[in-house]
Amino acid sequence: MKIRYKGFTLIEIIVVMGVLAILLPTVFSVIYIIMQQQLRTYKLIDTKKQGDTIMSYMKESIARDAVGISNSIGINQCNTAGGAYSESTDFFFVLQTNSPSDMFTFRTNASGAFIYEHYIYDNASGIFISDFSTNLNNPNTVEVSNFLLECLKRDNNSFPIVSFSYDATYLDNTPTLQEGVVTLHYQTKVKLRKTLD
Repeated sequence: MKIRYKGFTLIEIIVVMGVLAILLPTVFSVIYIIMQQQLRTYKLIDTKKQGDTIMSYMKESIARDAVGISNSIGINQCNTAGGAYSESTDFFFVLQTNSPSDMFTFRTNASGAFIYEHYIYDNASGIFISDFSTNLNNPNTVEVSNFLLECLKRDNNSFPIVSFSYDATYLDNTPTLQEGVVTLHYQTKVKLRKTLD
């Protein structure tokens, strides 16, 4: 009579271990690629959210509140036919038609923060002083760079058109650069609804 043992033979165990040795690295590499894609998607979503917030805040503020364009010392720009003005740091939007009027501006700082700043005229000192400011992005995650403001008034019967552009870049603090850099370019034009004229 033949005795039949229950269980696996040594060869069966070695074959299963060989198959697992081939499959496990493949499964882990697929999981790693999926995690990289999810991280890149998260970066893209965060960058787009902050970039869209800046874009909508600028468009709304300019279209709703601005009545003119000036530089930091109050000299009006883009108020005559063919008038054009381009600047990244000395571009202010006038809020009222009285003189001197309150102004606001958008700017970036060295850390990549995008800032809305409101100025009032101080009669005692004769200069514009910052009343309040607010960050429109989180500079620890998304940096704003290449910011440019331009305006153009085609003729005396039209309102000035303000165009602005900037790049929003996700700041990657991970040690590997395999996930890639996420940079979105924003550009649009806004027509002033009111003017100083």
